[in-house]
Amino acid sequence: MRAARTLPLRLAPAPGEALDSWLEAIAAQLRVPMGEVLVCLGLHGEGEAPKNWAPWMTLLLPGEADRIAVATGTGLDRLRTMTLEHFGQRALVVDPERRQVDGSIVWGRGVGGGSRFCPDCLRENEGRWPLVWRLGWSYACLTHRQLLVDFCPQCGSRQRKRPHPSRVIPRPGHCDALLPQPADGASRPRCQHPLADTDSMRLDAGHPALRAQQDLLDTVTSGVGAFGVYAHDPQPAVAVLADMKGIARRVLFHMPAERMTRLVPENLVRAHFHAREHNNSLRQAQRRAPVDPGRVAPAYAVTAAAGATAAWRILGQADCRQAAPRMRELLDALVDRGYWTSPTVTRNWGRYTSPILEAVHLKAVAPTLWPNAALRYRTALPLPSSPTATPAQVTARARKIPGVIWPLWAVRLNPNPQVREHLEAALAASLLLVDSRIDLPSAVKKLGNLIDQPILTHALQALRDDSHYEGSQLALIRLAAYLDSHEVPIDYARRRRLDYTNLLPENEWIDLCHRALIDPGAGARHKVARCYLFERISALPYTRIPNPPRDSSAFRTSRARFPYVLTQAAAVELDHVAREFLDRNRLAHEPVTWQPPVELLNGLDLPRADPDTIDLDDLHRRVRAGQAATHIADDLRTDLRTLRYVLSEHPPAAPKPTLHDPRARARGRTSLHVARQVISKDQLERLYAQQEMPFIAIARHTGINRKTLATLAEEYGIARRNHRPSGTVDPAWLHEQYVIRRRTLADIGRETGMSGSAVAARARDYGIQTQNNRQPRCPQHDFATAPKVIQPTLGNAYAIRRLRIFIQVVRYPTLTEACQIHGIRSSTLTMQLKRLEEDLGGPLLIRASRGRQLELTDLGHDVVEAVEVWAHTLAEQPRETWARAERRRPRPGRRKRTNRRPADAPGVDRFPKLLQPAVRTFAGRRRLHRFLHAARYPSLAAYCRDAGISPSALTPQIQQLELDLRGQLLIRGQCGHRMRLTDFGKEILAVAHPYVGQLVARDGPVAPFLQV
Repeated sequence: MRAARTLPLRLAPAPGEALDSWLEAIAAQLRVPMGEVLVCLGLHGEGEAPKNWAPWMTLLLPGEADRIAVATGTGLDRLRTMTLEHFGQRALVVDPERRQVDGSIVWGRGVGGGSRFCPDCLRENEGRWPLVWRLGWSYACLTHRQLLVDFCPQCGSRQRKRPHPSRVIPRPGHCDALLPQPADGASRPRCQHPLADTDSMRLDAGHPALRAQQDLLDTVTSGVGAFGVYAHDPQPAVAVLADMKGIARRVLFHMPAERMTRLVPENLVRAHFHAREHNNSLRQAQRRAPVDPGRVAPAYAVTAAAGATAAWRILGQADCRQAAPRMRELLDALVDRGYWTSPTVTRNWGRYTSPILEAVHLKAVAPTLWPNAALRYRTALPLPSSPTATPAQVTARARKIPGVIWPLWAVRLNPNPQVREHLEAALAASLLLVDSRIDLPSAVKKLGNLIDQPILTHALQALRDDSHYEGSQLALIRLAAYLDSHEVPIDYARRRRLDYTNLLPENEWIDLCHRALIDPGAGARHKVARCYLFERISALPYTRIPNPPRDSSAFRTSRARFPYVLTQAAAVELDHVAREFLDRNRLAHEPVTWQPPVELLNGLDLPRADPDTIDLDDLHRRVRAGQAATHIADDLRTDLRTLRYVLSEHPPAAPKPTLHDPRARARGRTSLHVARQVISKDQLERLYAQQEMPFIAIARHTGINRKTLATLAEEYGIARRNHRPSGTVDPAWLHEQYVIRRRTLADIGRETGMSGSAVAARARDYGIQTQNNRQPRCPQHDFATAPKVIQPTLGNAYAIRRLRIFIQVVRYPTLTEACQIHGIRSSTLTMQLKRLEEDLGGPLLIRASRGRQLELTDLGHDVVEAVEVWAHTLAEQPRETWARAERRRPRPGRRKRTNRRPADAPGVDRFPKLLQPAVRTFAGRRRLHRFLHAARYPSLAAYCRDAGISPSALTPQIQQLELDLRGQLLIRGQCGHRMRLTDFGKEILAVAHPYVGQLVARDGPVAPFLQV
């Protein structure tokens, strides 16, 4: 080959001009054929036959570039920007050995693919062709806001598909294609049509196709895609174009026109389908586009514009979340065509695709994924991805996860409606699913097989059904990532293998209670405490403890109530027992309990509020006051599970002991428990052993019952001594005080320094018969003015009540009718009248018999007249209804149920008429209040478990409420179905909701059956 020589005329290339266009402009300026210029520059051999393709347009060899640089005076770097190699690994992939472009990748068009053109640009720059027009992604002119043209309007041939004819002087801006053979057999002429006169489709300013073209050109120019979803994670240009191609190909091939208009402007859709119909109407040999229009670069600019615009409308969104709904339009079209859209389907959408495309696809299919798949692909993250955790990483994570998830996480992630059972174990197993390919049975097995696969699936579905599902997902994902990247101070796999047989035996529990000054209970509380300690140490459910307690309603109630009776001192003692247990098992380096940082939950929208927002002082005050758990939860706007967690983590201090507290037994404190806190061993030993004070004297000094003092002395190990009160009592004086003056034995004992039982023993020794000398409870009233006939009964505390009862009874023909009208048992009425007759010394009534009504005896007539005379005094005494007489506090151990008449409740007019039949009594208001709580649960049994009551006690209350309101409220849940409200029940729920606070408001303490 001859040495390169300088061209006689030089012409600088236009900005962005292609190499072939520049050489044609030089040949036209020199007015020589194109072949001579190529021979002069060493791009074509002298005498060599013309070729149908120009490899130098794809890639210049070093020798070719040097010759062109010498001949034209253009730098080598400038020359390389004029070939397709300039866009290599950005807009196309070049094979350097074959000097060809791979057309199947990212819509790459080689030299043989031709070039589109803008007629207005050819007119303005005198027929110069930019290199970018050869790219498959170039379909619009941003300067003139119109689509590029694909073919010559006269001959219909694609431009620059082959090199310019070597024997023809170029005419820039004109078509150089050969026309068909003339009929006269002459040589085939050239078209020579001025391409600047071609019409093109105009686009409005801001058209989506123009905006997509701008982002594509910026990506190709810079080599990095940073628009739309790529803004936060820029990707290489070839990956971005591969994503665009994967979407555009499926849009063009699978989406019908009506669906495509949701992503592409309607004018482009019409033009695209018109071009497709025109192409299909041609013969097979004349077709310009393949059947699959997106597999390679589209033959029509309008097709490329439609596909690129659709892809840009998806990938051009601000983030994957906003791109997902548009991506779902494409996936729905694929499903309609019978294709399966799995989470990993984008792996088959082409080579070089980026993780962003997979993230957009996962966001789009997230609503259809099962919860376990959503955790695997972490669809709640801004950029979901395929699982990356290895089996070894999953095994290491399992050692850091307890059998049941940490209490705070169980509280915060508890969905609504709540998952009653196995929630903690299901959440713990779900942590192993995050970013891993482990199946559900294997995940359950790694944590000890605490639950089975259906239970785990049910719990995950409950999370998905909750409105805070995404927040719960993010919490689990954050927690799994934290466990993978941090060390945990507890090896939970080893904790699960420990032997807990000898954990907290009963004698150790009793000693612990004595140190903590709490009541050890009758046996059930020890079982509950042992289960509580087992759960804290092992992080397993209490059912896995050796010799677990029988699962009964009583045990479940005690377990639910345990956090409410736990005190700070008891919690410290239990932690001390746990510490000793770990030390014995060579785990001194591990803490008793541990929880992940709560900061992992910051900023998340979770089903339950943060327990730290609860006022601890207010909560402790309510617990010490004995307020019902459901009422506390309502007032503090939380749930029972959260209350139990807060009280377990922050138990209240033990209240100051009170000997005469009427609610001591309701709070689980017996007199012995109170006595331990009032008097210590040293104090009791000093008073009893050193000062030789009898128990009766110590009882007066401390206020503790002498029998309790005796039991406490035996517990403290203080030796008992034989003691009998010294001194004697004069028989005549005792007869006068006890029989004549009717003083009580206790009163006489206080005067003589003896106990009441000792005085009773002296009376028996002296032959004095025991009598009823009980004093009235209102001694401030003067009964001296009472008629003599009724004075014998006025020394009794219940005299006024019995007289009122007697006066009311004589108005009725029979005692049975009086009992029915006043709602009192006949046995109670008979006993009251019998005691009144004993006090007055004779019968008052002649009972009704067949054919004869109730009659008064002579003494009865005298008593009635005396009471009428003394009526003003009766009016001054506190009146007690018959129901009040039946409701008086029974003796411990002899509590009996009574069919009392419900007390009328005031303020019925404040309630709507629909509710008034149920709120006329306090009991009815309580039933309605309990129904409002139970309606929020999936079943009555679920509410009973949380409230700590028996379903057999709740069901009659709901039935009575339905009778009062005269309508069915609930349809009980059956197997596989939740309990649901009837239309009438929904109406009652809506009407009663504003009056919840008034349903439990009344004077006096809450009724015992409401204490949950």
